[in-house]
Amino acid sequence: MARAFSSHAKPLSIASQKQHDPRENWLAGTFDKSHFRHRTMRSRFDAFGKNVLRETLALTGGADTQVEVIATSQTMDIWYVPDPARAALRAELGLIGELAAEPCQFELFHDTPGPAELRGCVRKQLHWHHELERRAGGAVLFPRLCVLSSGRPATVLDAFGFAPVPGRAGLYQAAPGWRIDVVVITELPRTRDTLLLRLLGAGAVLRDAIHELVALPDDAWERGIALPWLLRLRFEVPAEPSARTAEDVEEEEIVTEVQQWFEQLKQSLRDEARKEALLEGRKEGLQEGRKEGLQEGRKEGLKEGQLRVLARQFEKKLGRPLTEMEHSVLAERFERLGADRLDDAKLALPSDALAAWLADPMAR
Repeated sequence: MARAFSSHAKPLSIASQKQHDPRENWLAGTFDKSHFRHRTMRSRFDAFGKNVLRETLALTGGADTQVEVIATSQTMDIWYVPDPARAALRAELGLIGELAAEPCQFELFHDTPGPAELRGCVRKQLHWHHELERRAGGAVLFPRLCVLSSGRPATVLDAFGFAPVPGRAGLYQAAPGWRIDVVVITELPRTRDTLLLRLLGAGAVLRDAIHELVALPDDAWERGIALPWLLRLRFEVPAEPSARTAEDVEEEEIVTEVQQWFEQLKQSLRDEARKEALLEGRKEGLQEGRKEGLQEGRKEGLKEGQLRVLARQFEKKLGRPLTEMEHSVLAERFERLGADRLDDAKLALPSDALAAWLADPMAR
């Protein structure tokens, strides 16, 4: 009898998002620059897609990137093993959750793959199955392969006999024995169930998905997964101008749109916080001004009001009250780093990373 796969991931809820691996801290982490995909503009989107997919899958099981297939010295984009205890949570992930119902090898193609790329994926699938059986000392279930393609790989679908899954636009399957799925991201319906998969697409599909993402409520779990990695795109070094293609230019425009949206969001939050702080500051400043001078009192009252508003915003993001120590840290960093830096941290960091930022005495 085939042995079941195991997962060592800890249970958690979407509402709490997930604990980020410190090695993958989006502010401090780096990508493997030796890999050929990282030499082009689109490598940023390859890395973005893998990180978003991994963090989503890690909500419901073990999801590892760049898993080495020893027999061939190749690496899978993501190897995922579901946690049976989190089946209900997986059902909330939409189409990704359906694809992640069993152990699966995920391969992401920002550029549409051809037959050679599919054969490479199958080669890894076969060698990985052999490796899993070697480790287990017996037969294990043949792992499923899921290929995520930004565009329609017509040659692959035709040459390998993939058939559309009835009632599931954008999803194709090979003959059952191969255990291969192909997801054509451009053909997915524009629903929330497919949003994170469409964020792995390119061009207009990616742009539309980003617009849908930022329109979600602030506490939407999809925002907590995707926004930190999306904002990180602006920090990656673009390709040399002479090497940029039309797709590179289009995707650089998308990165610019993300940057502009982020700055607009920060400004709107600052404006809102300033209004609240003025109301509180005027009241406290007038009271203080009777004792120490009207102008100085208003100034101190405004500062206290800004800090109080920031504290409330941090508490909303964390989903809990700030501790006394966190209040002290927030006040110190407000004085030292300024409100703009605190806005950056509050908007870009998921709740667990934000708590770690407050707890880190060396954080900036």
